[in-house]
Parts: sequence; structure tokens; C-alpha cells
Amino acid sequence: MPTCRQLALYGRGKRRRRCVVAALSGAPQRKGVVISMGFTTPRKPNSAKRKFVRVRVIASKKLVTAHPPGSGATGLIQYSIVMLEGGNPPDVPGINYTLVRGVYDFFIPEDFKRRRRRSKFGLKTPLSLKGKEYDPEEKAIIVSIKELR
Repeated sequence: MPTCRQLALYGRGKRRRRCVVAALSGAPQRKGVVISMGFTTPRKPNSAKRKFVRVRVIASKKLVTAHPPGSGATGLIQYSIVMLEGGNPPDVPGINYTLVRGVYDFFIPEDFKRRRRRSKFGLKTPLSLKGKEYDPEEKAIIVSIKELR
């Protein structure tokens, strides 16, 4: 406990707040290299498998844990180049960074297709479930016939 004299002379020191995204070195995003990938589980009330990626930030040479956003395949392998930004999934401790989709090697779009319970939402059967491939020429022909009518 400081005395009144010590407080008058020196005052109280300000507590410095720890920077959560220190590996970015003050930048909004940084480039990194994927070292490894894996799954982890969230905190107590939630139960799932959350993806995580260990990334070495090129600028600061620090090894951090990041979260690839979205559902579906990431398409990432070891030594892929990715873009990092701050932000975390709130129920997974220790993951303070997020990967940016659509930049460098993390270019696979998010998978929004609903495969189960489609009837509840009134969705047609996707071509991937029918075993057919999407043919853009065939669709262009159908559109042109409709325009003629």
C-alpha cells in the first residue's frame, strides 16, 4: 500500500492492457503460412467440433491459432498461404484469429447447400444429390427458349 507522499510524488501507474492480437503488429490483416490443421471442442454448454489452423505469421514470425470461418471444406493443406485478421469464435478458448475467405490459397467458397430437411424449407433436390453435374450451356439453352415464348 503506497503512502500519501509516494502517491503525491509518483502517482499510480496505469495498467497496460494486453493486446489480444499481438501477432498482427498493429495491422488489420497479415499474411501467414499454414503449419497444421485440426479439430477442437468448445466450452461447457456447447458441444461440437470446431476447426482450427496453426499459422505462422510471416511479418512477426509468431505461431498463432486461427479459425477458418464457414461450413464445408476449407481446401487448406500444409504450407498454404492465408490471410489472418483479428476475431474469434466466442466459445473456443485460445483461438483469437480468423482466416479471410477468398484470399490467397483459401479460395474455396462456403458450402451453403442444405442436404437434409429440404422439404421443410421448400428446397429442390440439388444436382449434387441427383448425381448430375451442373452444365452452364444447358441452362443457357433453357433460358433462351423461355425468352422466345
